Amino acid sequence: MNTISFRTYPVPLSRICLGTAGFGNAGLTGEPLAQAFAILDAYYAMGGRFLDTANVYGRWGVDRTNASELVLGRWLKERRITDMTITTKACHWAPEAPDVSRVTADAMAHDVEESRASLGLDRLDILLLHRDNEAVDIRTIVDFCVSYVDKGIIERFGFSNFRADRVKTAIEYLGADWDRYFVGVSNEQSLAMDGAEGYAPGSGMIATDAALRGVQAVHEFPLFPYSSIAHGFFTKLQRCGAVYDGAWKNTDDFRGNRAWLTAKNGAAYNRLTALSAEKGMSLSMLSLGYLLAQPYTLPVMTVSRTEQLDELNAVAETAWDTAMFEA
Repeated sequence: MNTISFRTYPVPLSRICLGTAGFGNAGLTGEPLAQAFAILDAYYAMGGRFLDTANVYGRWGVDRTNASELVLGRWLKERRITDMTITTKACHWAPEAPDVSRVTADAMAHDVEESRASLGLDRLDILLLHRDNEAVDIRTIVDFCVSYVDKGIIERFGFSNFRADRVKTAIEYLGADWDRYFVGVSNEQSLAMDGAEGYAPGSGMIATDAALRGVQAVHEFPLFPYSSIAHGFFTKLQRCGAVYDGAWKNTDDFRGNRAWLTAKNGAAYNRLTALSAEKGMSLSMLSLGYLLAQPYTLPVMTVSRTEQLDELNAVAETAWDTAMFEA
């Protein structure tokens, strides 16, 4: 799998980051564990060296634990893997108390230590603050993140679900050597979302917008977008035989987000359909290519079967340009 280098991280990162949010949700033994290991093995075999997890992943699952991190820790240990870059996340609100922010130094200390133990790592590669609390001064948040880098407990920190102005202020506060501490941002982004005017994610999630891309353009840090194929939006349209000819037709059986049935996404759908015939790739994977065409962007992508990784790797190794997605 192709890699890309950034000023904010010391080693190249795989072009597509494998998401592991579902690992361990159905249990930490038997078939669920074997399936997760099979996906990790196949991703590694094709050269993939970049994984995404979080301390909260699995807490909605059957065991109510940080199951994703536990699965990755077992895999790293059993396979004796030492060359994988892993992003994990801290300070997400607890499932039983969604209205209580955990963006605090104490919550971060707890999550960091649990993540290190679960992953079996003395130092975490990339630690993202999973949620923001805009009532807390961003400089305070930066201060307790910086201390972990200075102590060698994490390599770099970054943000997930943070707005552009908060990111900009954090970088300015860090000063001239900001890139020795800060790595990048993981917000929601996809071709379908970019084409949906006024789109606002739910549950406090933050979309990648023009303001964040403007900050990124100045500082050249990577974006790690999640929901990168918009929950299969374009593939769901294709499955129900949808047509866009200036108006949406044949969408009665469409099971995706109907708020995204816009003119912009209609043009995108038609362009992806044409590209699919040309390149022999699915609409979902082509929409992932759209993100790869954006500057300094490494999308996070989850799969449920090892067979999906071949197409994922093909997308990662294709040269993409934004002009390819213009109607």
